[in-house]
Amino acid sequence: MLEYFKFDLKRISLILLCLLPVSLITGPAIPDISIILISIFFLLNSLLYKDFKWLKEKWIISGFAFWVCLMFISLFALDVYKSLENAFIFIRYIIFAIAVSYWLLTDKKIFEIFLKILTITIVFILADCLFQFLNYDSFEGYGKDIFGFNPTHYGRLSGPFNDDVPGSHISRFVFFVIFLFLITKKTIFYNNFTLVIFISFSLFTIWLSGEAMALATTLLGILIYFFFIKEKKLLVLIGSIIALCMILLTNKFHIMNHDYTIISSTPYHHGLLINKFGNCKNMNNKTCSKLIKTNPEFTKVIKNFNQSIYYQIYKDAYKMWLDNKFTGVGLNNYESACKNNIKYRSNKLNYGICSAHPHNNYIQLLTETGLIGFLFFIFFLSMIFLKIIKNITFDLNKFSFINFCVLFWPIMSTGSLLKNWYGIEVFLVLGLLISIINLNYTKSKL
Repeated sequence: MLEYFKFDLKRISLILLCLLPVSLITGPAIPDISIILISIFFLLNSLLYKDFKWLKEKWIISGFAFWVCLMFISLFALDVYKSLENAFIFIRYIIFAIAVSYWLLTDKKIFEIFLKILTITIVFILADCLFQFLNYDSFEGYGKDIFGFNPTHYGRLSGPFNDDVPGSHISRFVFFVIFLFLITKKTIFYNNFTLVIFISFSLFTIWLSGEAMALATTLLGILIYFFFIKEKKLLVLIGSIIALCMILLTNKFHIMNHDYTIISSTPYHHGLLINKFGNCKNMNNKTCSKLIKTNPEFTKVIKNFNQSIYYQIYKDAYKMWLDNKFTGVGLNNYESACKNNIKYRSNKLNYGICSAHPHNNYIQLLTETGLIGFLFFIFFLSMIFLKIIKNITFDLNKFSFINFCVLFWPIMSTGSLLKNWYGIEVFLVLGLLISIINLNYTKSKL
């Protein structure tokens, strides 16, 4: 009876994990419940089997040290209760990543099954985003997806998420799909042709999404691929060239690039004011116009970064850190600290006085946990990076390096690690990239 209970814990957890790529599309609630259950079942399994070998891993020790540090610095937070609450539940992410890499995905067949489920969801997201693109309307922007969701911002895709995040979601997992193509025997679904198609449509969709940072980090990953991985390099290059051609053709011929005039262009939030032209509804053969405020051009933001919304948010965060150098303002205290102290507010046109978080992992941790929490986090990442570097001799393990760089590249805007959906994706990626190393794909070079 006890043996059945032990087995059932793992079987239920595997089902929850395999459903996670699908449940991530639904929003943060179901995935969060799933990873909490997986974490609890993993700890119960470790107690039943008295198996705590995983505690010897340096990256795990540093992860727990980081969590203890979060609990400690919370005692000095502006809002102690809020910070302690966020610190306490943060442990679920770390345990979840451990469970994925040392309990659930320890068999190559199961790992590949999970990657195939992940691939199906990514392909579905690509198709749904392209469906929105094909339903473009001059006045409304990208159209509804197959579930009837409209993008929340003009010029951005939402896909099935009901939020403007499909580009960043695809960018975090696209290299795991490419990894699957390299380890799977050729079939009608997994061959050189479908790999090229997948790469080209992934890059094209990320570009369409309007998420500049998602596109930049994906291109970074492809650049690393060209430098470090030999296998199927030509196919990745061909897929990238096709994507570039699709982007150039869209820019030249698609109506969305010709149905407007620019009224004003600034680097501020929603700083691009355009006058859109299109057919009047219920009025045949007549042209109407509509003024639309949308996100500024990426080049405009880069050239005038000190006037952008990102600079203003980072500047507010820097001021907070100067006043709370060692322990920060407290986890998830950034917004309330801004609202409660005029010193931390800057003029943010079309945005509001305060942001929910600093929009960068490193700046957020520096601001909310101070130098102490920041250094413990860097130590945690360093232990993971060290594990990757020690096993980077073979091409397959280099995918862990690519995914790590895409995930933790410092110069980019990000979500908040404390928010369920983004935090789950980050630690799922960590669990997967460590699984690649643990599964010993290094037995033969590609």
